[in-house]
Amino acid sequence: MKSEQVFDLESQRILLQDMNLRLKQLQVYPHESKTNSTYHNTLGKHRRLTVLGILITIPLLLVSVFSSDLNSNLVTNDKDAMKSGYVIQNLKGDTIDLFHNWDIPKERTLYVNIANSDVIDNDKVQIIKDVILSEKMVSLDNSIFHKAPPDSKSTYFLGWSGALKQASQTTTKFTIPTSFSITEGSTNGDIAIILSTLESPDGYSGFTRSTVENNQILKSTITIYKADQLSSAGLETIIRHEFGHAMGLIHSSDPTDLMHSTIETNYPLISDCNISAITHLYDGNVDKVTCEI
Repeated sequence: MKSEQVFDLESQRILLQDMNLRLKQLQVYPHESKTNSTYHNTLGKHRRLTVLGILITIPLLLVSVFSSDLNSNLVTNDKDAMKSGYVIQNLKGDTIDLFHNWDIPKERTLYVNIANSDVIDNDKVQIIKDVILSEKMVSLDNSIFHKAPPDSKSTYFLGWSGALKQASQTTTKFTIPTSFSITEGSTNGDIAIILSTLESPDGYSGFTRSTVENNQILKSTITIYKADQLSSAGLETIIRHEFGHAMGLIHSSDPTDLMHSTIETNYPLISDCNISAITHLYDGNVDKVTCEI
């Protein structure tokens, strides 16, 4: 595992071309839920940057990669914004808007089933599995989030397995799930991921419904809408967000966070704040978590 690796020149060239194109075409704002979510927080303020100006800012966007084969595009390029819905429903049928967690024995495996996997190609099915099972990390400069001075870095996880294992290093009242088994073809299991070709009537890209009893999650069902039309980056982003709901997290008020209801961040990764929220939740707390960074 490499601790200090930057994207190669070809990746920088592709990023530069994409940024130049968006400087010419961008006419959207973060509060518009139906528009493209990429580059909302930075490019809207810098439409008149020249190519030279962009080249100067490129070093601020370089990341130190903790794995040798990170090849995922972090930016979502789908036409519609990634908009998420989430609801907790108990066995009596009423809905609740609070944190809830799984209550499982130690070493217990949660079983994840992907339904209708044939509507996407095998590479995209693998993306779903990687979002759940990956333990890869990246280190990003906090200044790109406008939260800290340059040279201050934070670590982000690409997959929930790695993030949850990190969270489990803290002793909590309830066991944090860290083991997952993924199969295809049904909606059985603890967590079902339904890949739908239909459009959500409410405009959602993804929706998670969790069933609870005695404040504990019994089952979570994730529905991904228009799954066959999502790009690889878009599918990766919405699955990563919805799986956070399946673990018990609700929506964040921070528009730069992965768990915001409309995913506006250019870097939809699992943050230290998300990990803190998990440890807080599984220690028996249902109140809000406030992040310093």
